[in-house]
Amino acid sequence: MGKLRIKRIAVGMAVVAAIMLGLSWESAPVAAASDSVTFDMATVQANGKSFTVQWTAIDLLDPYLRVMPVTAAGGTGHVESFADMVERSSAVAAVNGTFFDAYEQDESLRHPNGLIVESGGFVRSGDNVSLGIRTDKSVLVHRLETQLAFKVKHNQSVYTVTPWGTNTYYGDTDLDEVVAYTHHYAEQIDRQGGVKVVIDGGRITSMTEEAAAVPENGYVIYVGHSTNNDRNLLPHLHEGDEVEVEALMVDGSSSATETLAQAWETAIGVGPKLLSNGQVDIDFARDGFDDPKITSAANARSFVGVDGSGRLVLGTLSAATVEDMAYALVELGLSEAMNMDGGASSALYVEGAMKRPPGRLLSNALVVKRFDAPQVQVTVNGGFVHEYRGFIQQDVTMVPFRGIFERIHADFKWNEQERVLTAKRGTTELELRPDMLEAKVNGKPVQLDQSPVIIDGHIYIPLRFVAETLGATVGWDSGLYRATLELK
Repeated sequence: MGKLRIKRIAVGMAVVAAIMLGLSWESAPVAAASDSVTFDMATVQANGKSFTVQWTAIDLLDPYLRVMPVTAAGGTGHVESFADMVERSSAVAAVNGTFFDAYEQDESLRHPNGLIVESGGFVRSGDNVSLGIRTDKSVLVHRLETQLAFKVKHNQSVYTVTPWGTNTYYGDTDLDEVVAYTHHYAEQIDRQGGVKVVIDGGRITSMTEEAAAVPENGYVIYVGHSTNNDRNLLPHLHEGDEVEVEALMVDGSSSATETLAQAWETAIGVGPKLLSNGQVDIDFARDGFDDPKITSAANARSFVGVDGSGRLVLGTLSAATVEDMAYALVELGLSEAMNMDGGASSALYVEGAMKRPPGRLLSNALVVKRFDAPQVQVTVNGGFVHEYRGFIQQDVTMVPFRGIFERIHADFKWNEQERVLTAKRGTTELELRPDMLEAKVNGKPVQLDQSPVIIDGHIYIPLRFVAETLGATVGWDSGLYRATLELK
């Protein structure tokens, strides 16, 4: 392998200011972050050839940053311009995502082909070499497999529904099809020829032959009218049945099976793998590739990986084979790396500049978003509140009301007309109003550190208020910006 030759274009494109974390019930260390998003460009000599590489490195310990996949605005299966995905997600960095059916004539059927996980939930099921970001903010490139099951409780019996996939398109010819859909796929599921089973709030809320709206944090399971499903599956499902959702991720490298929400934040499956432990690790047969466009052809390439400091790396490469790219990334000092969709799909954006525009509309992308306030992970009795992150506002940690109170099985109600939120758990009754610094606990006024605030339709309240009114034990991890609540 040749020596590394680099032309430095720009370094340190973003400097994130340090803040003081103000938890009034306990002190916490200062979280400082600088150069959390950097950009570099290099001319690299590798495998006897010369390549131009552009890449951005991301420090995931910066609490202002989150990495997430983005699918086209129309839902899974549609396409959108990369620039629009970047703008819509307020990204500070982005790279194109997994393979998709780019040559499908129907633009509503250009489905992604790799697994996708966002905020601890499945956007698309799959079994692929994947970039994974765990809840401890570590980054890895392993083979990952999604598993989803619905345990339906009726009277004293439990029946398990295991869908073929999540937000996955199998065509319209197999009547035996059972598919789980979330809001990432579409706002409603109107497929004919089957029953739509709506699951929301841990229950089957409806079963219909008509179009069914997809709950914000729930599922619609499509069950095709095959003889098998009509006889053996549908009779076990009833409106009102309790449903336990079991979402798991299987790590092919460690053979560990873990609860998705507990262990994983983000993942995207593409491949093949390029590097392991800083060495070239390409095995097309192992990773399921035999297309010459991947195995031997030279083309524009994009990649993701991990550098020696544990930072996430997103980048593109001038015309190269997959093997060429792997050797070039060894020269750049990456420890782990994976190929992304390439050719006309290759794209890279960093801090306001389109470093490489793609040549086509895309199905999905992987983006880095910078928030105005530090983002706070929240766990309740060991379970992550993935659907809503907390944040720090004027030195006060604000946490999602619904995400916490649902997990402790409290009753609550929002009165839109009077703009008042009421909740009850045991003998404790709460009353809160957005933008008001006074709450009521069992009818008595209580002053808040910050007034409750509504963001994207969800109410956030001060963490201290939750701790004091519910008697929660609260812990704080300053490295991960994670608040842990334990309630009896």
